[in-house]
Amino acid sequence: MNPLALIRAFALSFPVQLVMMYVKKNQLMLIYWLLLFGFVTGNLASKFGRPLSFLIIGICLGAFIMAFHISGFILNSFRFPFLATMSRPFVRFVYNNMVIPLTFLLIYCWCVFRFQRIDQLRPVLDVTANLAAMLFGVALVAFFTIRYFLMTNKDIFKLFGVSHSDLDDATPIRPLSGYQRSKSWKVETYLMFPFRIRRVRDTRHYKRYMLEQVFRQNHINAAVIEIIVFATFIVIGLFRENPYFRIPAGASVLLLFTMLIMLSGVLRYWLRAWATTGLIVFFIALNFISQFEVFNPRNQAYGLDYGKSPAEYSNRSLSAQLKDSLLLADRTNTLAILERWKANWKNRGVERPKMVLINVSGGGLRSAMYTFRTLQMIDSMAGGSLFPQTVFATGSSGGIIGLCYYRELYLNNRDSLMVANQNPDNPFLKSIGKDMLNSLVMSATVADIFLNNQQFEDGRFRYARDRAWAWEQQLNENTHGAFDGRLADYALPERNAEIPMVVFSPTIINDGRALHISAQPVSYLINETPEESDGIRAITSGVEFGRFFVEQGSADLRISSAVRMGATFPYITPAVSLPSSPAIEVMDAGIRDNYGIVNSVQFMHTFRDWIALNTSGVVMLQIRDNFKNNPVQDNSIKSLLEKLMAPMRNLSGNFIIMQDYSLDKELQYAQSWLSAPLDVVIFQMPNLKERVSISWHLTAKEKAAIISGSQNRFNIASLARLDSILNSQIKTPAVP
Repeated sequence: MNPLALIRAFALSFPVQLVMMYVKKNQLMLIYWLLLFGFVTGNLASKFGRPLSFLIIGICLGAFIMAFHISGFILNSFRFPFLATMSRPFVRFVYNNMVIPLTFLLIYCWCVFRFQRIDQLRPVLDVTANLAAMLFGVALVAFFTIRYFLMTNKDIFKLFGVSHSDLDDATPIRPLSGYQRSKSWKVETYLMFPFRIRRVRDTRHYKRYMLEQVFRQNHINAAVIEIIVFATFIVIGLFRENPYFRIPAGASVLLLFTMLIMLSGVLRYWLRAWATTGLIVFFIALNFISQFEVFNPRNQAYGLDYGKSPAEYSNRSLSAQLKDSLLLADRTNTLAILERWKANWKNRGVERPKMVLINVSGGGLRSAMYTFRTLQMIDSMAGGSLFPQTVFATGSSGGIIGLCYYRELYLNNRDSLMVANQNPDNPFLKSIGKDMLNSLVMSATVADIFLNNQQFEDGRFRYARDRAWAWEQQLNENTHGAFDGRLADYALPERNAEIPMVVFSPTIINDGRALHISAQPVSYLINETPEESDGIRAITSGVEFGRFFVEQGSADLRISSAVRMGATFPYITPAVSLPSSPAIEVMDAGIRDNYGIVNSVQFMHTFRDWIALNTSGVVMLQIRDNFKNNPVQDNSIKSLLEKLMAPMRNLSGNFIIMQDYSLDKELQYAQSWLSAPLDVVIFQMPNLKERVSISWHLTAKEKAAIISGSQNRFNIASLARLDSILNSQIKTPAVP
């Protein structure tokens, strides 16, 4: 056979023509594969980590592959009438439809092998066993699905007693008739198991109704499989509280894709040419009904009473926060805390102690783990006196999670914490670094879409059991209930200066203000001067949560909900809607201030006179999960697509850097008006060749990088400098 004939035979083979058919007719089905290819190769969402699993993910991958085959068969079998004349038409279709799935499996296995060896630091034998388990899961689903079709599907011989066209004595191939040319997809060869190539036989002598009956009967059996998969999907969602039903994040995504590819396939099969119109109408209807609470319940902060009359959110109510009497009361309350803090140090023989303020950065689980480990290092150096030295702490996202976990352990499990601080590989650090992505993604893909009416009880109130609930449940499970307390539980320890005051400041989506959540009243963080002073009409910069929502039970807010509000990354966890009119919606604190420096500067300014008289200076600890002085990047535009994406790319890429510019100015100004020494001590992650992902899942390699990164030379020097500063405290003169 000459080369041209070989090329023609390859091009017109059934496997190749099936791929071409998807490219031309079923682009939506290809999108799922493109997304999966992007996920596993790291070219899509690489900054946010990659989920991985083995047997379970193999089963879910097998379900997705078979859904791809089933939907492809339902939508496109009529284009290949010769299939209906064969024995086991669905099996023949699947075997020839394996080009895309097989390519994906090969690439995925390679990516899993590299990921397990390099990122998870697993031995070759373990990785091989994991791959075998995953492939076994794929094979298991494929075996039972094909077995079902072999038992239930009827071919042309069983229905009409007509011989199959794939037998050796079948009618030889002839040119296609005019009708067949207009309705059929041109194919000359197909594959037979294992690697035999067969010519497509002539089908003109088969009656048209026979072919249609074969396809119809096969389609009905395919629909039964789709119903079984959908029911399985719902059952998993209903029992997701049970650890045995918590499937990996990657498996959840595959199940969602399986559902979507099946539902879209059924929709297109039923509506045919009206499918696109039907899809548009569906989304218009969905958008309309989503405005009603019953169809689209808003996420809520657990512990608040949403049954009470909502708080008024207006310029008038915001101005009411700035009454002189309220500001005076809040300053007086905090001054009493500062006096107790000073008295504690006087009892230790220090007349004028150094006041420590802690600021922590956002950054998902990466920041939570890095912040916690850095606090351990600092406290170990300080001999356990870091929190007695600290009066105020704030920050955003993952950093505030690590900070609050350390504070809870310091308050209720101090002895074990002090022992653990000496060891980089300690149980508390392992707990804060545990996976939170699997339950979050599972709830997002299963419950939030199909079971969004499920609820749970918290005291007297009921709330939606959505992905936010799953996130809080997982956080408490990982940390053995460390975040299960209420805001009020920390009011007395803070007032007694046993632990530092912590302020959460998520961003209000409505107008960009800050929502200051604290166990103490902190209205002085909003504005400490009248709205109109010397011609300046100051805009109220925030909302003091405790007083604003006192009627709705602000003191009963769960700590897990407080940290979640400050760590609400867009689309990952839902924005929280608060009981006000109009509803205040909040998300990540890092949008306004990724480090909480604005809060700390405002705190220093409010109590600057007391600080000057009673302390030997302020030490601001910045714990950053990123390196401050990054090298200049080459972001030159090289293509039209990059030019179109440049504005958003540059804005998102430089977002934190732009905050650094303005926050550094704030600190420089603070040094000019604070009549006491102000030392800024920075602890930061070094620049790594492979960046640790901003995700709620960390690999073994990433965890090791965080631990080693916390002990870099820059941080060791910062520890020595901090030790020197703290040792310069003014001691109480010895009594002669």
